[in-house]
Amino acid sequence: MRICLLECNDRPGTGGTGLTLWPNALRQLERLGLQEEIVAHARPLLKGEVFDQSGKPLAEVDLSSIEARTGHPLICLREADLCRVLLDALGEVEVCAGITCFSYENHPDRVVAQTSRGVVEGDMLVAADGMRSRLRGQMLETDPLQYLGWMTWRGVARLPGGSFPEGLYREFFGRGSRFGIFAIGSDLVYWSGSRNGPAEAGGPVGPAHRAEALCAFAGWPDPVRSVIETTRAEDLVRSGVYDTQPLARWSDGRSVLLGDAAHPMTPDLGQGACQAIEDALCLAECVVAAATVPQALRAYERQGQERTASLVARSRRMGRMRQWQHPVMARFRNGLMRSIPPSVLLKLFNTR
Repeated sequence: MRICLLECNDRPGTGGTGLTLWPNALRQLERLGLQEEIVAHARPLLKGEVFDQSGKPLAEVDLSSIEARTGHPLICLREADLCRVLLDALGEVEVCAGITCFSYENHPDRVVAQTSRGVVEGDMLVAADGMRSRLRGQMLETDPLQYLGWMTWRGVARLPGGSFPEGLYREFFGRGSRFGIFAIGSDLVYWSGSRNGPAEAGGPVGPAHRAEALCAFAGWPDPVRSVIETTRAEDLVRSGVYDTQPLARWSDGRSVLLGDAAHPMTPDLGQGACQAIEDALCLAECVVAAATVPQALRAYERQGQERTASLVARSRRMGRMRQWQHPVMARFRNGLMRSIPPSVLLKLFNTR
């Protein structure tokens, strides 16, 4: 089977911020023989701490128990490191960088894609073109994205070694805002800050937007201000948070959606990259087992829709709770965090 990867990034394996991989994704990577190498580029998350906006503790969770229970750790790493490991494992797959796919046309024996470099034909087209997928728009003839009411800044900051403990995830809850931090290297931390507000244009940001983040989180406990201040503009991204209701379909003839193109979700369960990895393995199995490409894609669609619909809804509910703005609701949430046993809190993130 000849496979061609059309990548819109001019330099695949560069850019991005940070992410988490949960045991469900590591199980799939282990099947591919890639878990060990990916874990070598990552840091385990061993402990979670939650505080209110003033720095008062709300909860503490033992994240190391995840590995004891599942046999796989919870890890965090740079997006670029994960991409490079996956790219290196492609073998004879042809990678064509700097290409955008605009549309597709199904035929009985092939699918034709219109790209920024001309026409590409094949037996099957897999559209893993993200939350704002062009090909999903063509497939569904509508834009199903729904803005959930908050913007997020995400960045990677360089701090002196050891100034933020490795293995620790720390999150602060405010009213209509929150801030989370974890280390992804000896002197690198990933951070994410969210604030309720109208949708704005996302994408790479500059010094003015860093100043905006500093203003949004002024007066928050350390190290919130220091990680924002030490983040270079090129390592900072701002975006609205969106998801969709379950899509009516993921496939159309010989074309199919994968990852965020099929099921965009909030980052609250840490499952965005994990579900894309699960999708890829599921699709491969369906292609091997089915007699025809359309049959394979329909089987993959059925399995994926069953798996992801509940995760998208759970992640949305968790995100909205974290973003509660009314003072009564914010106090209620913080009280819940203090009273719920850590083992129960951890079960909220269970994805098998």
